[in-house]
Amino acid sequence: VSQSRYGRWLPEVYAGSPNRLMRYIQYDQMDQDLEINAALDTIAEFGTQEDEDTKMPFEIVYENDPSDTENKILNKTLSQWCNLNQMHKRAFRIFRSTVKYGDQFFVRDPETYELYWVDPANIEKVIVNESEGKKIEAYFIKNLDPNLQQLVATNVSPMHARPYGSGQGIAGVMSSVNTSASNYLTGAINGVDQGMPVEAKHVVHISLTEGMDAAWPFGLSILEPIFKVFKQKELLEDSIIIIS
Repeated sequence: VSQSRYGRWLPEVYAGSPNRLMRYIQYDQMDQDLEINAALDTIAEFGTQEDEDTKMPFEIVYENDPSDTENKILNKTLSQWCNLNQMHKRAFRIFRSTVKYGDQFFVRDPETYELYWVDPANIEKVIVNESEGKKIEAYFIKNLDPNLQQLVATNVSPMHARPYGSGQGIAGVMSSVNTSASNYLTGAINGVDQGMPVEAKHVVHISLTEGMDAAWPFGLSILEPIFKVFKQKELLEDSIIIIS
């Protein structure tokens, strides 16, 4: 009886949570392991080396040989953008968080092109237009800073500033014809806050996905394949402590 009970229990433990937000918590727990923490640091360190000549965290690769003027303008623009967004300091953390969670989100100021970081856990849902090749139309973001709500980026069109049911695309119907005007602006459904809608063109979404898995439009962490091994190691450590 005990064997059959554990036989049903262990696969669920090894599989982890199917919920995206719960998976973020799992990745945080895995990051507390010294070996995984060091591995993520090493990967991010080697993935964000600055160019030896330009001292920039990014390098422009040209398909055709540019003129001296084009090369100068592009490199100057890239340098200004990196300085604006403090990429010299933030590149490591952005890269590390992306491989850890599988996603990183930023709201881009359409006037200054400054990037404002958004906690992946605050992305409530993504509206996808499947009639146009699964084109992402809008992101619903919770706990959005009041200052960000004043940006042009969050002033979405009426098409997006309306409540969507869970899993519905751009053609989804409203949950209630009597929804108040305030619910249109907040994206609320039956009084429950669904976050502030932000048009996709103003959201920078860095993701580890090829669009060929069930997690799309979200990515999967590089920690996902080793979750079972991590749990086995964790259970083994606990058993050693209990026995000792």
